[in-house]
Amino acid sequence: MKLIIYTLLIITLVAGAVVEVRDGLEFPVANATVCVSGQCVITNATGFAEVPQGEVEIYVEGILVWRTHATGHEVATIYKLETLDIEPLNAGGVLTLKMVKLINGTYRDVEIQFFNNTLSKAIPVGNINYPVEIYILQLQDHHLKTPAVVKTTLWNTKIDLKSLGLVEVCRISTYPPIRQVYVYVNQTLTAVGEAVVTAYLIPGLSYRGVVETYALTPNGSSYAVEFNPLEYCNKSLVVNATHLVVRAVDSFSTVRRDWKIKVAGNVYSGEADLWVLQGVPYTITVEAGFSNKSLTIIANKSSDYILVTIENAYLDLAYTQPPRKVYIYGNYTVIATMPRRVELPPGVYTVVADFVNRNETYTVVLKPGETKQLVVGQKVTTSQNRETGTGGEMGASTYAFISVIVAIVLAAAAAALRATPRRRRQGRGQSRS
Repeated sequence: MKLIIYTLLIITLVAGAVVEVRDGLEFPVANATVCVSGQCVITNATGFAEVPQGEVEIYVEGILVWRTHATGHEVATIYKLETLDIEPLNAGGVLTLKMVKLINGTYRDVEIQFFNNTLSKAIPVGNINYPVEIYILQLQDHHLKTPAVVKTTLWNTKIDLKSLGLVEVCRISTYPPIRQVYVYVNQTLTAVGEAVVTAYLIPGLSYRGVVETYALTPNGSSYAVEFNPLEYCNKSLVVNATHLVVRAVDSFSTVRRDWKIKVAGNVYSGEADLWVLQGVPYTITVEAGFSNKSLTIIANKSSDYILVTIENAYLDLAYTQPPRKVYIYGNYTVIATMPRRVELPPGVYTVVADFVNRNETYTVVLKPGETKQLVVGQKVTTSQNRETGTGGEMGASTYAFISVIVAIVLAAAAAALRATPRRRRQGRGQSRS
């Protein structure tokens, strides 16, 4: 470091001044032209140039960018202007630097095109703040019929299109069940959003909005609708829909996850949670295994709650002998000593009777609103119908019939036994006579 300082002092004493040219990142700028009183020197790879003391002009890419009075070690920092700060839409057009001094000593305007806010050629910027005229010829893909002109300086190229009247801000608020809002100009998407959509509209253009929602049509498709964004600027956009909850329950108010709910083209298990359109009829069908129940609704409020109840069934039990315990398993469980009537949700049930030394098992199918009888305590053969419980009833009839036959046979046998001794005594009497 000391060596560099001593070297610069020696150069200053001998040559007059040292000019160092850097860029915005502190890297040296080579091939810059440094002129004093018509004598020009090119900066070397380290960005240094030795010049006489006096009024210094620095040219980069042939344009005067810096003026100073050099008496010793002077540092010039040159930045690059590559993009313009134009908001809220990207723009295209021409930037004109006014009365730029060139390295040959002449003055002229320099035009540089820009697209989407990006200059086609970067402009070196130093301590000379040239006047600038910015001609805006297009906004995004739309070409303006009349160019907009902004007069400013090289140090201030920030442009607000709203203040120029070239763009209108359109904010649209949305509420459920709106899922997404799209704003198009022709077929080009210009804005998209959810709760709040901000679109920057160019006056004179035709815009089209599309709303996607979570609401379902009766056939199950997602509901979408088009709208005119200009009619909803700084307003709320609402879709007339109802948040619908449907639950399938039995007579015990238990939600039956094993039952299917069909609505708006979809199938749910026990509970349906969806959005439906207001004023449109929807059919709700509950499939409860052995019974279906359907109803049609037309929603007309913001939310609705519907319970679809499938009626319970009853199982009446009769016993030929008392069991120790009866177990009923299925959609509902009952454990009792000797139940006579049990209310059960529809479904398939297994009835197990515990008779200490044996168990008897029956399968019963109960439909909504049905009352079914089951005789417990008799062995059911495989050929009998255990599913509906009629096997037990048939067994009881069979036993009754057999009992009658047995009684008749026993009575006949008793009568025969009483008659046989009398005949034998009469015979012996005749023999004695």
